[in-house]
Amino acid sequence: MGKLTDVELRNWIKAGKPVAKTDGDGLTFTLSAKGTAAWTLRYSFGGKQKELTLGRYPDLGLSKAREIAAEKRTLARLGTDVAKEKQAQKEAAKRAAELAKLAPELAKVGTVKALYEDFYDRQIKDRRQHPEQVAGVFALHILPKLGHKQVADVKPADIDAMLRPLSDRGVFRTAAKALQLTKALFNYAMKRHIVESNPAAPFNWTDVGGEVGPRSRVLSKAELVKFFKAMQDTPNFPPHSAAALKLLLALAVRKMELLTATWDQFDLGAGEWHLPADQTKTDAAIRIPLSPWVIEILNDQQTRQHKNNPYVFPVQRLAPGKTTRYMGETTLNHALYMLQSDLDPFTVHDLRRTARTHLAALGVAPHIAELCLNHKVKGIEAVYNVHDHFEERRAALFALSDLLAQCEAGKADQVIPIKSRRRSA
Repeated sequence: MGKLTDVELRNWIKAGKPVAKTDGDGLTFTLSAKGTAAWTLRYSFGGKQKELTLGRYPDLGLSKAREIAAEKRTLARLGTDVAKEKQAQKEAAKRAAELAKLAPELAKVGTVKALYEDFYDRQIKDRRQHPEQVAGVFALHILPKLGHKQVADVKPADIDAMLRPLSDRGVFRTAAKALQLTKALFNYAMKRHIVESNPAAPFNWTDVGGEVGPRSRVLSKAELVKFFKAMQDTPNFPPHSAAALKLLLALAVRKMELLTATWDQFDLGAGEWHLPADQTKTDAAIRIPLSPWVIEILNDQQTRQHKNNPYVFPVQRLAPGKTTRYMGETTLNHALYMLQSDLDPFTVHDLRRTARTHLAALGVAPHIAELCLNHKVKGIEAVYNVHDHFEERRAALFALSDLLAQCEAGKADQVIPIKSRRRSA
């Protein structure tokens, strides 16, 4: 089905019959029986289908709806549940308004500089190993632009004016850090009912130098060397996040398949992970071979094991409303965000694509590489061939681990492809 047009929209409204028409990529135009026309965005988050209402038509026109939908899809890919975030913002605004009625003096706010000083004393000074780094970003890039303004007067345009010079200079990491800290500062103000919304909330990494395009980001061997080194060199980079990121590369599994894994699924002695059907996207159990490099990572992770928590990657800090005991869905996204390197931006999902690409480069047969990713076999082959090719997958994932181990050691050019190994054998 092609893209929608304004003529079609007006004709459907004139006809007055309920409709639901897609514009593509989850953007849908709906007309209710009562004649209410609106835009909704259907998207996938955490393996579940969700829906977000963007606004009513014609108040929200076709081109603007597409623009907002593209932005929300990007946020969802980067780990933000946009529907949940919108609801949370509504509730926060409601609480702020109610509290302001009871205590009008709370609505009286000072400058951004005064807010920062309170934020720094309460949230940064005694909680960060290097608080001076945070103070430096504020002093050099945030306060010169925003410090004199009243907190309640700061608009998204002011945030854009702060970020644009940094992105124009090409200092992506600095711009990203400034954006991260500005969001944290205004979230702090929201929690204390000083403001009702965060002016930095609409911005993401694309606004500070990233590009939105097809999902094609793959880390080369040279970039993997930089990635491993950055995880080692970034101050306070969480070891549990580093372990999870390495395992996602080495095992090519989906993020939540790993984060929801429990220790009783692993037989480290036999070198196998028995992933149950109810934990996979394909609803099919799979036995995953574990290389010595992977087992070493898992052994290290066991030394960080939380008492009475069965998960391989337990939650590190319980946030309000969180009831699950495994690592949060956005934890690894935040870990990549704090990574200090000159690598072009990439997401957690890009690691799975990176693994698949390097399996191909190592000479792994396509159908074996697809089975390593636990992709469903299609067509008649799926009916008659139930062999899991465990030994072939073991050879493939062991070769991939060898590559990653060499990249971690800074020697990415010393890996022998699968075919060459067979000839030498």
